[in-house]
Amino acid sequence: MSNEPEWRDANPNTENLPNKGRTVILFIVAGIALGILTIFGMRIRPLGLTVGSFTFFYGIMMLLRRRQLNYKPGLALIACGFLLLLANPRFGVVAGFAGYFLVVGAIGLVAFGLIKAIKLAWELGKF
Repeated sequence: MSNEPEWRDANPNTENLPNKGRTVILFIVAGIALGILTIFGMRIRPLGLTVGSFTFFYGIMMLLRRRQLNYKPGLALIACGFLLLLANPRFGVVAGFAGYFLVVGAIGLVAFGLIKAIKLAWELGKF
């Protein structure tokens, strides 16, 4: 039944639409979550240390699985966890830079998600 002409998609550009939509949502939600965790993690030390260490070790575990799909997210989790751990004890200048990079990363993820959403809307002709 799926091979019948009326069930096929007339627009070949929309074949990857679910994957592109998931990518947009993933970037925006990840940026918001990283921003919230950074702000709360830097203000509440036990929360920041717990979330930072959990994120750091979960990233290491993702790399130890040796799956190609886990490589980039694993490195991103390791970097975010490490920066969140550095931002907590308030080591002077290091903590300021770590918090700055986390906030810039969160804003960058949201901005990149919005740019991808605009591009997706432009491709579909809805803009």
